[in-house]
Amino acid sequence: GSQLRPLCTVIRVSSKDGYIPTMGSATWAAIAEEAAYSDQTPTVGQVAFSLEKSGGLVKVTRELLDDSAVNLPSLLTQIFQESAGRFEDVGIISGNDSTQYAGIMSDSDVAFYTMANATSVVGADLIGTFYALNAQFRANASWVMKSTIASLINSIAITANGVHAIPSLTAAPSDFILGRPNVTTDVVSGLGGTITSTEKIAIFGDFKQYYIFDRAGFSIRRNDSLYMGNDQIGFFASRRGDGQVGLAAAFKIPRAA
Repeated sequence: GSQLRPLCTVIRVSSKDGYIPTMGSATWAAIAEEAAYSDQTPTVGQVAFSLEKSGGLVKVTRELLDDSAVNLPSLLTQIFQESAGRFEDVGIISGNDSTQYAGIMSDSDVAFYTMANATSVVGADLIGTFYALNAQFRANASWVMKSTIASLINSIAITANGVHAIPSLTAAPSDFILGRPNVTTDVVSGLGGTITSTEKIAIFGDFKQYYIFDRAGFSIRRNDSLYMGNDQIGFFASRRGDGQVGLAAAFKIPRAA
């Protein structure tokens, strides 16, 4: 399934499209004796959603279905769910807001952190990205990157004194960077797998500020008659939903110089 869905805010909706209101904080300030209260109305915004449908089809021969030593429909359900999860992760990361979710990396309001070099990553890049994110989002933030980038980070200063990601080659690489969880994903997406000039190598942010809208959850249907001429049975899987960045300020993207 999806690696990123558990990090996000999932909202069940009852309509095809609509809006979710967002509200900024009110200002609290000192008031002198007999002074008037200042009008500090919170800024009210909204996140729009419009549901998209995705799915897949598998045709199975009746002989395979009858003779299989395992529960084939159950196995197909598992395979479909894994495929749907990978599709959803791509949407969350770099979706085009048309046939997919609106991706974090596709949002022009999400700010970059420019790294020191065009072809390598150093410890200062990670620390800089960490503190470039507002403190209110850091406590619940996660890193998302490809395995090849995680490998480069774990190799920082591996042959020299200074900052090291792992204490020795007998220890497993950490699932955390600067105390925050690191999710490695190798789905095809906008995340860079190598470090080249202007390449976006990761996302760091509070994924609770990314909203997934579910109208109809994952479903799988069996059709015994549609492909009867070839003695095949069709299994149709589908899902309807949308994904939108709720608050762009909750994310930072480290980008090579």
